[in-house]
Amino acid sequence: MSNPVALITGPTSGIGYVTAVELSKKGFDLILVARNKQKVEALQKDIGDCVTTDFISCDLGSIESVKAAVTEIRNRYTKIDVLINNAGLLVQNKEKSVDGIELTFATNHMGPFVLTTGLVSLLKPGARVVNVASEAHFFAFFSIDKLVDPDFYQDLIVYGRSKLANILFSNELSDRLFTYGVTSNALHPGTVASNFAGNGNGLTAAFMKLFRPFFKTVKQGAATTIYLASSPEVQGITGKYFVGKKSGRSSSAAKNKALGKQLWKLSEELVEQKTGKAQTA
Repeated sequence: MSNPVALITGPTSGIGYVTAVELSKKGFDLILVARNKQKVEALQKDIGDCVTTDFISCDLGSIESVKAAVTEIRNRYTKIDVLINNAGLLVQNKEKSVDGIELTFATNHMGPFVLTTGLVSLLKPGARVVNVASEAHFFAFFSIDKLVDPDFYQDLIVYGRSKLANILFSNELSDRLFTYGVTSNALHPGTVASNFAGNGNGLTAAFMKLFRPFFKTVKQGAATTIYLASSPEVQGITGKYFVGKKSGRSSSAAKNKALGKQLWKLSEELVEQKTGKAQTA
């Protein structure tokens, strides 16, 4: 394969869709990691045959499903140039994943953790990992022992915890992969006028619906992801949090390296509990 290869989770709607389309225009072959085959087929039709697009079925809320996706990808590919952890979920009421983990944390952190660490061998020098986080991480009241089964549930706070986890993971991954020439950065896409978090009847959904006319367009929201995935300006830059194509301010918790290591250890333990096998990068 002569084209660079980009893997994108959650590519069938919102900023993931725009990211996939725009990267295809830049000549990236695409690995589209998603649950809904029909939506992926619609995206593939929109992209056309200018590049290769490959569907990998995966439910990020299930460790076994992500493990199976990793195996499938490793069987099909020898390299990934850009890995974009884009998919995100906000759950109005408390739910648990098939693994007994709070569903927002399971989908937004554990899924990307298992996927990314499982594919590290395909990330060659110069490869980039791009993690879509959020300014919602500033709302996070973070306690490692409350992530798997929080005793108090408010959707935006729990979502904020998962987004803080995204940044902590991104930073720890950056430290671990630095000597291999692989970069890892997180970003805030802005508050985007998509259907994300707008379904339901809770306060967060009501807010999203009310203020949607004032939010960024989906194309504007995808701009920083595309920039980190493809721009030569950020080649070699790692361990940063970007807002609007610039290095931005993150919370003090997001800069806490000890907390990042605790989160990594917890993530490994959860995978081992489920599969009986260690997971690390």
